[in-house]
Formats: sequence, C-alpha cells, structure tokens
Amino acid sequence: MKAMSISEGRRRLFELRETVVTDNDQVVLTHKNGNMVLISMDEWEMYQETTSLLRDKAALKALIISFEEHDSGKVRGKDIEQIFPDLT
Repeated sequence: MKAMSISEGRRRLFELRETVVTDNDQVVLTHKNGNMVLISMDEWEMYQETTSLLRDKAALKALIISFEEHDSGKVRGKDIEQIFPDLT
C-alpha cells in the first residue's frame, strides 16, 4: 500500500489508476484534515457486499449455518462439472 499527499496523488492520478485497478493495490492519500484511501471499484463493491451481509442478521445466520453444515459433513460441495454438465 502506497501513501502520498493528496496533491501528489492528483499529479499522479493516471499512474495511480494503474496501481489500484490493474495491480489491485490501495493508495492512502494524506491531508491535514483527514486521510482517504483510493481503491478499485471491484474492491469497493466487495466491501459493500460484505458490509451489507454483516448488517443483515438473517443472511448472516444463514451463512453461518451453511458453513457449519459444510464443516460437519452434512453438505458437500460440487465441482464445476456437476453444476454445469453441458460445459464439459
């Protein structure tokens, strides 16, 4: 993770786009009134989905139960060929 002033970030914006989007890295932009982080849209969407899931008690409970069932052997995963037999 890189860190730089917001002024430097402004000058290097197109270079930072490459760092953030292609290299999947984050950049901290510092400022005397507070810092911020530059991340890719994919990473931001992932954080939004995770936050949404953690706020939804019913969905979180269902997720925990599914992990417990998998760990106990009650449920077994399928490989891609079993899920999409027409692709093989």
